[in-house]
Amino acid sequence: MPKDVADLLTFLPTIALFGGLEQKTLEKIISMMTVKELQAGDEVCKQGDPGRTMFVVRSGEAVVYRQSLPGPRRTKLIRMGAGEFFGEMTLIDVMKRSATVQIEKPTVLLVLGNKELYRLYNEDVAGYVMVLQNLCRELSRRLRTTNQKLTVLAEEAGDESTLIRPAFKR
Repeated sequence: MPKDVADLLTFLPTIALFGGLEQKTLEKIISMMTVKELQAGDEVCKQGDPGRTMFVVRSGEAVVYRQSLPGPRRTKLIRMGAGEFFGEMTLIDVMKRSATVQIEKPTVLLVLGNKELYRLYNEDVAGYVMVLQNLCRELSRRLRTTNQKLTVLAEEAGDESTLIRPAFKR
């Protein structure tokens, strides 16, 4: 499926990650994106695999799963539809994918990699900074949501074993 630039110039600013960007920056980002069409059951990325790309759902539906290791049980975390994005953590850190994403119904994804973001940095620093600020805002929003859910779970458990401790010490 070829990119419809006019459509994406209207669509991308409605997504938090691309909000507030100038048209020239949006056009650069669009030129850097690739389009990926997937069918129900297709796996986009797998927990534990290395990653270098993030994905924006243009249409369709993707489900994010996390597997407790060891063990075969997968927990469904979130269902993502048009305008939502995932895989962004791999653009920030060098950790492996934190979850598996599987397509629920025919889906079109827009793909943006870390090489493309580095190219944006070299060509349009102000646009790059705005994308990073938007990304940080979204990650902060997601962390606040997670904190709220963890608080509810801890209150329901009612014991000290629910305390969350840092995974590392400074």
